[in-house]
Order: sequence, then C-alpha cells, then structure tokens
Amino acid sequence: MTSTTATTSSPSTGTSGSSTTRVDCTRASQSVWLVKVPKYLADVWDKTDSSGIVGSLRIPLNAAPNNVSFNLAEHLTKVGNLKDVDVPRQHKFIMSDVRQSMGVFSETAPDEDDGKDARDRIAFEGKLAKRADCRPIESANYMLMKRKAIEKACRPTRQVKQIKGIVTTYKPISGYVANSEPEKRKKEEGKRVRAEREDVLEILFSAFEKHQFYTLKDLVGITQQPVVHLKAILRDVCNYNLKNPHKNTYELKPEYRHYKSEEKKEDSDSG
Repeated sequence: MTSTTATTSSPSTGTSGSSTTRVDCTRASQSVWLVKVPKYLADVWDKTDSSGIVGSLRIPLNAAPNNVSFNLAEHLTKVGNLKDVDVPRQHKFIMSDVRQSMGVFSETAPDEDDGKDARDRIAFEGKLAKRADCRPIESANYMLMKRKAIEKACRPTRQVKQIKGIVTTYKPISGYVANSEPEKRKKEEGKRVRAEREDVLEILFSAFEKHQFYTLKDLVGITQQPVVHLKAILRDVCNYNLKNPHKNTYELKPEYRHYKSEEKKEDSDSG
C-alpha cells in the first residue's frame, strides 16, 4: 500500500541515529496537483478496479483556468453507499495557485522478500504547482443523491418490524430448573400427612439412638413430615446448634438423651 503526503520539506536524505533512510528523488522535477474532493467521491475512488482508472480530466487549451472538468469513470457510478442512486459523473475543478513551496512524498511498504529489517521506501513525487477543489455540478441526479443521503442519516438505527413467520432463533422452555424446585418441594410436602405427635417423637428418639446430630433435611426424610409440623416438635425436644463443629444440626436436649451405649456402660458398672 502506498501513502502520499504533502509537506513543505525539500527532498533530502534523513538520518536517525545510526540508521539512514534513502529518498528516491528521480521525480523531483515534475509538477503535482493537490486536489480536494468530496467524501462520497473519495469513497468511490477507493473501490476502483486493478486498472486504477477513476475518470478523465478535460483541460481545454487557451481557456480560463476554472474551465477544467472531471468525468467519473462509468463503472464507478454504481458503487456508492446508495445503491439505488448513481454517483454524479460531471464535476468541475476550481483552480488556484499554491503560494508555498510544498512537495509530495510517497511511502511504500517493503515486500515480503526484502526481509524483516527492510524499511519503507520513501520517494519524492514532485512539487505542488496547482491546487484544485473538485465540486459536483448541480443536477437532478446530484440532488437526488444528497436527499437519499440525508434520509439515510436521519433514519433511526432501531426500527420496529412486524414478524410474519415463526422465529426459530431460540427455543422457549416451559420453565427453568431453579424455578421448578420450590414447586416440586411444595408438592412433596403436600403429599406428607401430619402424624400424631407421639408417633413422630417415637421415630425421632429411635433415630437419635443411632446418631447424635441430624440436619433438618435428614429429619424430614426420616419422619416424612411437613417442615412446619416437624419444626414445632423439634423445638420442644431438640437443641439447634449454631456453632461449629456441628453447626446447623439438631440434637436432643439433655433431659431426652438416652443412648444405648450409655445404658450398656451403666449395666457393666453395676455388675
């Protein structure tokens, strides 16, 4: 890719530390025009084909300097941002003199064969002789293009569209697992029938003979009782541990503890 820059520096050889960049000055004597073009025309020029031809320039002999005209290449009239409107072909150049000593330099990236240490090639393309402002000729096609451009700029980025078909970008589900767990728990609790207090206590005492500590979830599974009913019974006969090492567990109150291991130990002592 080649980039061109206009500058007031004269062609010379630049030195930076121990490295030296050579400038190609073979075209230093040629004259160059500095042309300012509309944005839409610059976008069209970027989309030219491999030939690099963007149009033709008409300079009449023995005429006023502002009679220079530019005709855009026909194959570039349909490559603009507005596909339904052709880019105007006719343009005029407003010429003016350059009152400063200005030159044009080009910078070309090195080829792959040049190696990693290769530098960009810099060339002096010539000195500026004229400045030209490229302006479109007001016509019906140009006014239509400007109107379409304004309508496109004013168009909101988000628009409401009516969907006529079925949207298949996602598949709706009846419910999420996190939402279904509370309902499932309620259904399971609803199936549990409250037993008599004495029957629940008998199950609890039998369970605490095997283990000293139980969580609420374990006791619900053992007794098959609703949580509210079971908690009311546990408050009477059990203590709830809030500290480690048995945090969030239930154990029998001291007056209800009667473990088989302690009973066997007492029998052995009495014997």
